[in-house]
Amino acid sequence: MDQVWRLSGLRLGGVPARRDPGGAGARWRLLSTLFALLAREPRAGRVKPGLAEVLGAPAAAKVYRSFVMDLCERFSALSVRSRVLAYAPRGARKSVGLLASRHWRLVQQQGASRGQALVALAEYAFRTGHRRLVFCLTDCPTVPDAFVIEAFDRLLVSDVVLGPTVEGGVYLAGLSLERPELFQGFDWDGPGVFEALVDRAEAFGLILGLVPHWYEVNDAAGLALLESHLRALAVAGSEGLPKRTASLLARLRQTE
Repeated sequence: MDQVWRLSGLRLGGVPARRDPGGAGARWRLLSTLFALLAREPRAGRVKPGLAEVLGAPAAAKVYRSFVMDLCERFSALSVRSRVLAYAPRGARKSVGLLASRHWRLVQQQGASRGQALVALAEYAFRTGHRRLVFCLTDCPTVPDAFVIEAFDRLLVSDVVLGPTVEGGVYLAGLSLERPELFQGFDWDGPGVFEALVDRAEAFGLILGLVPHWYEVNDAAGLALLESHLRALAVAGSEGLPKRTASLLARLRQTE
């Protein structure tokens, strides 16, 4: 990705193209940031059941493993104070930790649902002095860097920021106000997660910011979209190509 410099001071790799216009204030804003990826242990039969119907459980687990590795590698260059890989289930610290570099802090997800895990993670982040939090799910390896940086920017003026998926869920959520209960009160595994979060943000009187829609890779349709997108990224010579995922899917198709 090209060098990016925003009001928040965040960038992905490289050196800022111009001096920080905010001086010490922008440096403080940078030091208050936490970025987290939520990941599960990539064990066959435990992840991506929709992909398992298409590829088989072992291959689906390998594909999900490549998602997590590609995302960890790309966002290891994000200039935030804290970079967290939140893993599940309990006992998966070592296996999930092998997917990431030393730039990531491993934190176990708490609770029985995704909503409970996000609440606990937000409480941990605020308790440790962070003021802008962005959480990203690991259901697609092509989420643009710019969307994550934009989410942090929007949290300078918004209480909550959401990244909706075209399927009706969210791939990203962020907070700058200590209202982690936003993530509770509805079924994260059901339809309409994005709408439920918007309803709750409105009910709480929160200032809502949005980043662009993206897609999930949870079934045959999502997989087809991903493979088409990967081919386009390769033809374009994009630095955003998730190389592990692209290579793995190409090998899987060759063995069919």
